[in-house]
Amino acid sequence: MPKKQKKKEETKPVKISAIDEDIVTVLMGTELYGLEILDRLNPDRPIPLSFGSLYPALNRLEKKGLIKWHWGDESEETGGARRKYYKLTGLGATTLRDVQRYRALLVQRSGQGALGGAYG
Repeated sequence: MPKKQKKKEETKPVKISAIDEDIVTVLMGTELYGLEILDRLNPDRPIPLSFGSLYPALNRLEKKGLIKWHWGDESEETGGARRKYYKLTGLGATTLRDVQRYRALLVQRSGQGALGGAYG
């Protein structure tokens, strides 16, 4: 009797918003707490992100398995408050790479080449 071959498990694409993409991009290769994430996102962001938008997005990303977190140590520097540090997961890195690859294809299809040409 022939053995049934197991189907290769395919991971379904994970949907992420523009804010989610920005946060995942900032976390690539590093571990940051909330204020650090905002400090890296907001200087050049057309519409600054607030804490009220950041934390729901972080919770969403965690539920999707794209990021994980851990508590930092209590320290005098923070007044004894513990910081929650966020880090990208393997799925998060893969999802970001897929989204960035797709964005690059869109730019190519537009015939504009670099993004600068699209606005000129």
